[in-house]
Amino acid sequence: MAREAGKATTGKGKTWRKEWGNLGGYLFIAPLVLMWLIFGAYPYFRGLLIALQDYRLLDAQTWSPFNSFNGLHNFIEMLGDKAVWQGIKSAFFLYLSWFPFTAALSLFTAVMLNRVKTNWLASVYRVLITLAWVVPLPAAMYMWTQIYEPNFGYLTYFLRDVLHIWRHTPAWTSDLFWYWPAIGLASAWKGFGYYMLLFLLGLYNIPRDLYDAARVDGANGWQQFRYVELPGIRNIMLLFLVTNVGFLGAGTVEMMTFTAGPGDIYTTLALYSWRVSFEGATRLGYGAALALFAGLINLGLVTIVFKTLRSEKA
Repeated sequence: MAREAGKATTGKGKTWRKEWGNLGGYLFIAPLVLMWLIFGAYPYFRGLLIALQDYRLLDAQTWSPFNSFNGLHNFIEMLGDKAVWQGIKSAFFLYLSWFPFTAALSLFTAVMLNRVKTNWLASVYRVLITLAWVVPLPAAMYMWTQIYEPNFGYLTYFLRDVLHIWRHTPAWTSDLFWYWPAIGLASAWKGFGYYMLLFLLGLYNIPRDLYDAARVDGANGWQQFRYVELPGIRNIMLLFLVTNVGFLGAGTVEMMTFTAGPGDIYTTLALYSWRVSFEGATRLGYGAALALFAGLINLGLVTIVFKTLRSEKA
């Protein structure tokens, strides 16, 4: 009987320690869960709720969802809003102005750097090329406004007064012909160093044996690029596409810096959402609905990229 009582007591002790250990684990992660609920879950939930409200930033009576809930009215309104469709069109043009050039330039630069055999020289090139990426975006865009300034800008002075190519004063950011190339060049200069580094990391992970085998087979530089390097960085290229295919949320800083063109006809959807939310009537609810709409489209684009360009596991 004593042995049985001892075993029962020992079993209860183990059960108690196990339960206390589980409770201690929950208490240990409780602060992290609380922080996630406050700074992660709540903002997402509140943002979705604001998109279903007639929330006006300067009208305190509309802050409560019980006073301003309007269901899907914001989304129905945007279907007939011409500025929304113009914003999608402008965002697409902005995407085309920089993405193809950036992709080609980043990949070309990475391939060339990968073939530099002198380590210190390759390091110098990497630092110089990625300097533009380190510069904060607002500062970089301000620098380009000084270059594009129509009267006294550096590029204007060089082409008009030094080379005498221009007889008039070119307004790079307001002329219909030059607007998108000007912004695309500035955006490509800012971002291509980062993407070059991304491609370069992928190239560095390609086994050198593959290059040696290609040389033994008589492959030239182009054939090495096509059959060795491109297949070796397919996962990096997928990452590059996924991180840039969501173009509807981009363009706010560029449009605010260079202006949105003649008559604001090049206002992107992201900039229009910002203006609706914080200018004029400050319709934050409608602006949140526009942002959610753009986010859903971007999610769909990312899904299409994954479905069509699914790569093998690394």
